Amino acid sequence: MFEKILSFMKTILIIILSSITIYSQSGSIKGRVTEDSFPIPFANIVILNTNFGEATDEDGFYELNNIPTGNYSIRFSAIGFETKILPVQVDQNVTVELDVKLKSIAIEVATVEVTGIRQQEQRDTRTSLIDLNPRDAKVLPGAVEDVFRTLQTLPGVLAPNDFSSQLIVRGSGPDQNLIVLDDVEVFNPYRLYGVISMFNPDAVEQVNLISGGFPSMYGDRLSAVLDVTNREGSTKKTLTGNLNASIVDANLVLEGKNPFDLRGSWLINSRRTYYDLIIEPFVKNAGLVDENTSFPNFYDIQGKFVVGPYKGHKFLFTGIISRDGVDVVSGEERNTPDSIGVYNFINNNVASLAWHYAPSKKFFNKLIASWYINEGLTDFDSRVLDPSLNRDNFEEIIPDTLAPYLLSFSFNAKFKYRKYSIDDKLTYLWKDHIFEAGAGVDFLQSVTDFEFNLDPQLKSIISGNPQFNAVLSDLKDVLNYRRYRVYLQNNFKVNSLLFIQPSLRFDYYDILEKAYFAPRISLSYAFDQLTTLRLVWGLYYQSPGYEKLRDREALLDLRKEYTRGLNAERAIHYVAGIERWLSNEWSIKLEGYYKDFDDLYIQKRVTGTRFFTEPVPGKDPRLIEGWTRPVGVVSDSATQVPINGSFGEAYGFELLLSKKNRSDDSKISGWISYSLAYANRYENGVKYPFRFDQRHTINIVLNYQVSSWFEVGLRWQYGSGFAISEPIGIKPRIINVDTNLDGVPDSPTIATRRVFGNPNADPQVVYDVDFGENKLNSRKPAYHRLDLRANFAARFWNLDWIFYLDVINVYNRKNVIGYDYYITEDLTLGREANNMFPILPTLGFSVKF
Repeated sequence: MFEKILSFMKTILIIILSSITIYSQSGSIKGRVTEDSFPIPFANIVILNTNFGEATDEDGFYELNNIPTGNYSIRFSAIGFETKILPVQVDQNVTVELDVKLKSIAIEVATVEVTGIRQQEQRDTRTSLIDLNPRDAKVLPGAVEDVFRTLQTLPGVLAPNDFSSQLIVRGSGPDQNLIVLDDVEVFNPYRLYGVISMFNPDAVEQVNLISGGFPSMYGDRLSAVLDVTNREGSTKKTLTGNLNASIVDANLVLEGKNPFDLRGSWLINSRRTYYDLIIEPFVKNAGLVDENTSFPNFYDIQGKFVVGPYKGHKFLFTGIISRDGVDVVSGEERNTPDSIGVYNFINNNVASLAWHYAPSKKFFNKLIASWYINEGLTDFDSRVLDPSLNRDNFEEIIPDTLAPYLLSFSFNAKFKYRKYSIDDKLTYLWKDHIFEAGAGVDFLQSVTDFEFNLDPQLKSIISGNPQFNAVLSDLKDVLNYRRYRVYLQNNFKVNSLLFIQPSLRFDYYDILEKAYFAPRISLSYAFDQLTTLRLVWGLYYQSPGYEKLRDREALLDLRKEYTRGLNAERAIHYVAGIERWLSNEWSIKLEGYYKDFDDLYIQKRVTGTRFFTEPVPGKDPRLIEGWTRPVGVVSDSATQVPINGSFGEAYGFELLLSKKNRSDDSKISGWISYSLAYANRYENGVKYPFRFDQRHTINIVLNYQVSSWFEVGLRWQYGSGFAISEPIGIKPRIINVDTNLDGVPDSPTIATRRVFGNPNADPQVVYDVDFGENKLNSRKPAYHRLDLRANFAARFWNLDWIFYLDVINVYNRKNVIGYDYYITEDLTLGREANNMFPILPTLGFSVKF
C-alpha cells in the first residue's frame, strides 16, 4: 500500500515541476460573448487551422491559454446567432482581452439540441464524471425514458439484467452507490420493484454520475455517486407543461411562474403505470388470476417550489409521494402447477426545504432540512413445484392433484426506514481557490420485522445452492442511530495548466460507535486547451444499515451486540484519466482505475453439521435401500451475524468516444464505449469472481437527425457474461426431521415420494442438484441486444407533438438471466434457460402545451 501511495505522489510531483516551465513561448486570449448585455452560454470559440477551441461558460466567459505566439483568425459561433471571424495577435506572456457581441438570427429549421455527455471544465479535477444530458433518457432506444437505464449504456456501468434499473459500477454492488436528489440521500430510488427509477427525465435538470474517486462532499459509500438535481419551473408563463404517454404508462409535467407577483416558480410532475387498467382485465378473463387480483402498478407525484431570489436569498421546497403496489392471487383455471398469493405495497416519500444564500458572486451557502421515509408491507404465500422436477412434465395438469410435489414457502415482512437530516454546505471563491465545506447530521430509525416459513425440503435445497446468499431466518429489530459528517475541500490553481484539490472528510457512525477520517486528493493537468489529464486518490468508508440491505440482497442482523465489534467497510480508489477533444464535436476519454476493498461484510459462519450418504453397490439408486444411512460430519453453517470477513479488488480501463451535436447542420450524435474490467472477492482464503464481474462490455449509441421532423436512433450492447455457479451433478435430498435440545438434527433422513401417475410403485428417492463446493465457477453466455427508436415531430392544434416507436431487442436475442436445473427420469441433470426481454415494441407520444 505504501509503495502505491509513494508512486502516486511521485507522479503528482513530476507534473507540478514540469508544468512550471512548459509553454513559455505562449500567450492567452480571454473575454466574453454576449448579445447586447446578455451572455451567450456554450458559444463555440475556435482558432482556425489549430486544435485550440473552447466553449463559453453559463455567463458567457471563455479563456484560451498556452497559445503559441503568432497571428491567428478566431471564429465565434452559436446556434441562433451570426458567426464572426476576427483576427488576433498573440504575444509572449500577454493576455489578449477580446469581448465579442453576436447578433441573433432567425433559424427556419428545427432547433438542434446539444446531446450526449456534457463538457467538463479543465479545472474540474473529478475523474470518472459523467454529466448526462437528461434529453438522452428521453430519446435513447430501449431505455424506456429512464435515467438509470440510460446510465447503464455508459462505460463502467452495468445492469444486473433487463428487468432491473440497478446500477453496477466498476465491480461494486448497488448497495455501495450513493443516490442523491436535490441534496437529499434516498435509499430506494426505484419504482415498479426495480424496473425503472424514481427520476423523471422531463423534470430533471442535471444528472452527475461519478463512478470512482468522488470528492469528500460525498461519503458513506464505497463505489460511486449519482447526484441528480430536479429543475425549477418555467418563469416565462403562468402555466405550461407536457404530457408523455405510452402503452404502459403516462407522465404529466405542469409548471409556471408563481402567482401574486411572487418571484420564483413551481413544477409538479406525476407518473403512473396502467398495467392494472389494460393487461389485468385480459388476464382475469383467462382465469389465470383471481378476480380480487391487482397487477403491479405505481404512481408518484413530485413537486418543486421556488421562491426568490430576493437580495441573494432563495427558498426551495421539494416534495415526493410515491406508491408501489401489487395484489396477486393465482386463479383456479391456471395451467401451471404453482400457486401464489402476494400482497405488497411500498411508500417512498421525501420532503425537503433548502435556503440558498448568495450575498455576492464569491460566496454561496445552502442550508437543507429534509425528511425521508421508505416503508413497506409484504404478505407472500406460495406453493411451488419441487425445483428438482422438470416443469414441462407438469403442464396442463389439475393443480389439486399435485400436492405431494409442491413445496410451501411463506414470507411476511414489515419495514420502515426513516431519516431526518440537516446539512449546511458553503462555497467560497477566493482568488484562484474554490473552497467548499459542509457539515451535517442524519437521525435514522430502522424498523425491521421479517418472518419466514419454509418447507423442510425447500430449506435443504436452498442450503445446498451457493448462489443463494440470504439466510432465511426470522429477523426483528428496531434501530435508532445517527450519522455525523464534516468535509473540507479546496480546488486551487497552481498555474494555468495545473489544478489540485485536496480534501478531507470526517464521519462518525453511531451504529458502530466509531469515527473515521478520509483524506482524498485529485488534480487536473491541461496539456493544452483540448487535452486534460486527471488523477485521483481517495479513502472511503461505508457503515452498515438495514436501509442498504435491499440492494445487497442479503439479510444481516444489525443489533447492537453484533455491530459493536464491527469496523466500517473500506475502499481505496486510484483513478487516472485523460480526455482529448478531437474537434469541436468529437472527444475521446481513456480512464484506468483500481479499487482496493477491505473489511467487507459477510455472514458469520459457525460450526455445524452436514450430512452425506453413499450409494450401496448393487442396489437401485432410485430406492432408499440403494443409499447408506445419512452420516453427520463437521461443517460450516452461515448465520445472519455480520463480520468483517472479506476483501476484494476491482480494476480495469474504459474508453469513451463521443460525438456531440452542436450545429444545425450536424446530423449524428452519440457515443461508443468499451470497458475491460476485473472484479474479485476473497472469503476464507478463497478467491471468487464478484457476482457482477463482466470482462468485456461494449455500448454503441447513435442518433441520426434525418430531417427537421424525423429522428432515428439505435443502441447495441454487448457483455461477455456474469459469473454463475455450475452444478457438478445430483445427490439424494437429506432432510432434518427433528432436533435435540442443542439444536443438532436428531434424525436426518433421505427424502422419498411416490412416482406421479403410478401410486402403487415404491416411493423413490428425491434428488437435488449438487453444486459441491463450487461457487461462481462458470459464466453465463454473452449478452447482446439491439434497440431501435424512431421519433416523428409534428405540429397541429397549435401544439408541438412527438410520436415515437421504440423496439427493444430487435433481433429477439434470448439473453440468459439464469438456469433452472432439474433431475431427469434417467437420473441425469437437465437444464432450462430463463431469458430476459424478448422483442418488445412500444408506441407513445409526447406533447408540449
